[in-house]
Amino acid sequence: MTGLLGIILLLGLGVLLSRERSAISWRAVGGAFACQFLVAVVVLVVPWGKTVLLALSNFVGAIIAAGEEGITFIFGGLGDKSFGFFFAFNVLPIIIFFSSLIAVLYYLGVMHWVIAILGGLVKKALGTSHAESLSAVANIFVGQTEAPLVVRPYLAGMTRSELFAVMVGGLASIAGSVMAGYASMGVELRYLIAASFMAAPGGLLFAKLLVPETGKPNRHAEVYGQEEKPANVFDAAAQGASSGLTLALNVGAMLLA
Repeated sequence: MTGLLGIILLLGLGVLLSRERSAISWRAVGGAFACQFLVAVVVLVVPWGKTVLLALSNFVGAIIAAGEEGITFIFGGLGDKSFGFFFAFNVLPIIIFFSSLIAVLYYLGVMHWVIAILGGLVKKALGTSHAESLSAVANIFVGQTEAPLVVRPYLAGMTRSELFAVMVGGLASIAGSVMAGYASMGVELRYLIAASFMAAPGGLLFAKLLVPETGKPNRHAEVYGQEEKPANVFDAAAQGASSGLTLALNVGAMLLA
């Protein structure tokens, strides 16, 4: 009973603080709530559900681990977490690595299909745009600084509501790599996995309550391919690393400020 009252109170608070109550998409709100319930059943009740979702999280963790190998190569012992956690050496370089990887995947056309399929599924369920839907899904596996890189070509043309959804999604979830840290503190892994996957539709739910869509989001087909394509895969990796460096420096500067 207490949990139900909490849900009602939070939804009511979201409506009360909404920027445009008349524009709230109740399809998105209801769909997101239903998705949360479905994910909870799959992860906590269905035996194979937890296995599949954990495998996905481990896959992303392996990609991040590959980036950490590069950190060790460049910074040596400074990247060793046994000496303490250094944000400048353990987090910011991962942004550069991830940006370069995403740029290569865009060049190869992989991201086109990822956005079309994953973003399309969430879009059909909730009525949200491809870009904000994929960003929400990406936040399940990566952090709030890496997830926007997945939809980087779409950021410039996003509406206010879409940008807010991207930011809320990042704040609502934890990265897959951080999940292991909480598990090492004694938190049961299945609950961490459930919370991480439920946070994706939950973030969209409150984003669409607080800042409903009043503009016209760009369609995926209208944005994809508009950017100048790199000369080859190495050029794509270099451009992605350059963009990632700019983002990493901005993140570091904002934290210092």
